[in-house]
Amino acid sequence: MKFTVQKDDIASCIHNAAAIAERRQTIPILANLKIKAEAEVLEIVSTDLEVQLKSQPKSVEIQEEGEVTVSARKMSELCRSLKDDEKLNFALNEGKLHVSSANFNADFATLSANDFPELEVMHEKEPVRLDSSLLKRLLTKTSFSMASQDVRYYLNGLLLEFSGKGMKAVATDGHRMAVAALEDLDHNENEIKYILPRKAVIELSKILSPEKEKIEVLLNDSHLTIISKNQVFSSKLIEGRFPDYEKVFPTGEENSMLVEKETLQSALSRSSVLSSEKYRGVRFSLKKNLLTLTANNPEQELAEEEIEVVFSGADLEIGFNINYILDALNVIDSAKVEMLFYGEENSCLIREPENSSEVYVVMPMRL
Repeated sequence: MKFTVQKDDIASCIHNAAAIAERRQTIPILANLKIKAEAEVLEIVSTDLEVQLKSQPKSVEIQEEGEVTVSARKMSELCRSLKDDEKLNFALNEGKLHVSSANFNADFATLSANDFPELEVMHEKEPVRLDSSLLKRLLTKTSFSMASQDVRYYLNGLLLEFSGKGMKAVATDGHRMAVAALEDLDHNENEIKYILPRKAVIELSKILSPEKEKIEVLLNDSHLTIISKNQVFSSKLIEGRFPDYEKVFPTGEENSMLVEKETLQSALSRSSVLSSEKYRGVRFSLKKNLLTLTANNPEQELAEEEIEVVFSGADLEIGFNINYILDALNVIDSAKVEMLFYGEENSCLIREPENSSEVYVVMPMRL
């Protein structure tokens, strides 16, 4: 195997592949990425047996075909340290992968590509076609609400729901929930739901292009595959039943508060300094056009701040986890934010004004 490629053409492929490769090395070859040069195409593959990424760098000159596996971490660190305009030469020689540039030479240990496992995925359903930027937005707007290591394994992922009306992404950890919807999607089948694992969501949100690049989403009962211009991403799906998220939305009399997003963010950040490190609580006290934030801790320290808001409902006091509110504010794009309250015992909704396609639900906490 022998080929030449520009560093900036291959670096992102190797970096994305390294993020997916198995770091714990229970099976040594899973810490490697497979490099395959065939015909005029160079393919880089990595997998942890749950998630897999195949990518094809552009502008590659292949002098000799072949395939091999090499440490994903070491290759990623090498590419990160080289200049963008470097031309890299790769050659497999006596079991070592020789990498050289203008002033650099290195020999990397390898393992045979014959032992490298790949996910073999068959898809029977028609693909769903949409812009990469739209799916990236759905994942970015909701993924922060996923659980991390919950015993309810189906919460350690993100629900993708397809219907004749479009597509929804839903994530919850049992204390807060994020829902983002996309309408006018090229999908005509009956309603179907899939749970994408946490790692797949995080990596996919990184590698999806923010541009209006067309992608295909292929699904079956156990796998999801996303095909873009120069890469194929596959992931196993989580088996299980996702909670009925519609029941999480609060009901009853609605009171709206409108506030400048940056003003609320800054005030909450200041309050968090003196909130309890364990519970991270903050009290919202609402009166006509005035919000008072109060936070304290076991050391008897206290922070209080008043903010002018637009609010005309009945006086209200309610407690929240500061981090949950800030996480929702961080993914809202508008200058103003709307919070909808349904009483002191009920969850609140956070959203952009006049935008119901992206909604965040935060449960209250006792303070």
